[in-house]
Amino acid sequence: MSAEPVYQELDWPPAPEGRPWVFVNMVSTIDGKIITGEPDEPVQDLGSARDHATMHWLEAQAGGILIGAATVRATPRMNLPAGLHRFCASHGGVVSPDCDFFARGEQGRTWLVTSQPGAQAADPRHTVKAFGENSVDWPAFLAWCRTELGIERLLVEGGGELNAALMAEDLVDELFLTLAPKIKGGRQTPTLAGGDPLPRQSLLAWQLTSCLAVDSEVFLRYRRHR
Repeated sequence: MSAEPVYQELDWPPAPEGRPWVFVNMVSTIDGKIITGEPDEPVQDLGSARDHATMHWLEAQAGGILIGAATVRATPRMNLPAGLHRFCASHGGVVSPDCDFFARGEQGRTWLVTSQPGAQAADPRHTVKAFGENSVDWPAFLAWCRTELGIERLLVEGGGELNAALMAEDLVDELFLTLAPKIKGGRQTPTLAGGDPLPRQSLLAWQLTSCLAVDSEVFLRYRRHR
């Protein structure tokens, strides 16, 4: 018997002016780690079948999905909904078009998102969208998603460096977090948000809007408190 997602219906706010509503969905251990093995290995064993079902349900609520290149490389198979705009984020542009993310993507709906130098290094088989001279200009990317593609909700599924890049510019509106009943440990083990630490006066505040405990997992929904 297949597991059911914890959400059956959600109230979504309207998209902000000029960009999509951006929401992150992640699963982490109790100590905040987002991998179970090495950084370049799959993590399908971190969350339960219910967590996986919830992830797919949330994917179906989005018009587009943004995933970092390291996560794309480490995930051998991605069962994403049909009709979804797919974006792989890579600052350097070096990611194989043979990855399942690209191989199973629909033509005209699957992009490598990078900077201008990354576009020059990218495999010519990619459909590339470059934003920014040295690093990805995320506000410009989000504006393009909204105005050119009509995306009202954009789902981000990590990894931690991509999450941190968007959060550092205060571009994430909502966070769905599953706490798995596991401990990983490790000083250098990736967490939900990597990148450079924010100054104390710039910490991002969040409001808990939903908390659902199912068996030993906890499904949390946070909204950015601005």
